[in-house]
Amino acid sequence: MSYYQKVEWTVTPKTAPKVIRNCPKCGEKTHYINSTKFRVNANGKNIDVWLIYNCNKCKSKWNMTIHERTNPKDIDPDQYDRYIRNDKELAHQIGFDPVFHKRNHSELVYDSVEFDVSVNEIDANEITLNSQEITIRCPLNINLRLDKLLADHLNISRSKLSKTLSEVIPLKKKICDGMTFVLPSNY
Repeated sequence: MSYYQKVEWTVTPKTAPKVIRNCPKCGEKTHYINSTKFRVNANGKNIDVWLIYNCNKCKSKWNMTIHERTNPKDIDPDQYDRYIRNDKELAHQIGFDPVFHKRNHSELVYDSVEFDVSVNEIDANEITLNSQEITIRCPLNINLRLDKLLADHLNISRSKLSKTLSEVIPLKKKICDGMTFVLPSNY
């Protein structure tokens, strides 16, 4: 039987990217790891919020600024509650946000991000070709190339992917939420 199958691949990061910063204790640039914990401090009538990172070598702390000298009325109450509860999902979202890192002069290292892929079949129809239409769901920018995702998930080498699919799929393109492509039967 021949078929055309529509599936969704949901790419969920298990870890946040590391960042590279100068560590005052180590005396060099090192990797810092997202602790998934926030520090909230009241300063008079204003609030400061930081996401805490730890040096991978010496475990010293670095506080990445989220809000600085901000009026509490300017922070969404639900978001403030998530800071207080050390919401891991929010810590991951902020850990992936390049705007915060640029503002804090830290460099994201995406190659350290581990991820899971879950597959959900949307539709399958009988037709003359065996192929899959795949839609990527990835709400966070994990800076992952399509060829790496396919190689990891399909358990085949990138060179084999390049030989068989480079003319039909933009393999070097970074994945993004809603990206759709057709994977032919000969992969």
